[in-house]
Amino acid sequence: MAYIPDNFKIADKKEIEISDLNIEDILLLQDGHCFRDGILNLCKNSGIIAGNSFQLESGSFETLVKLANEGLGTTLLPFLHTLDLNEKDKKHLHHFIEPKPAREVSLIFPKTELKIHIIDALRTTISGVVRGAIAFNNVQIISPLSKK
Repeated sequence: MAYIPDNFKIADKKEIEISDLNIEDILLLQDGHCFRDGILNLCKNSGIIAGNSFQLESGSFETLVKLANEGLGTTLLPFLHTLDLNEKDKKHLHHFIEPKPAREVSLIFPKTELKIHIIDALRTTISGVVRGAIAFNNVQIISPLSKK
């Protein structure tokens, strides 16, 4: 989801397109965060990556929200993180139009793994936590694999 403070021109839009984003305004997590890489890939695939420019970076989503609230930029947040925002900050959230950007969580293991019951338990736990966190929201879980 996009976090757009009121002082940005696209703040009036209820839903935004990826092309509405200005890479120069996006506050990012520091190198090494997979969500940062996802944002950069999203912008790259949409052709909105600019050249080298000054960017503010942080190690936490909370700091990104605070920087955005100070007028230093916009940011993108994972949906599950937005559930913990206060009501004032939630007013700055904007959905993307279809097709909405999505994230993938994968468990990768060798098929010869002897501890498959541990892997299955981990898969069930992760799925339960994610499903529980979004159970009362209009969010879709997309799985490329059929359930076994």
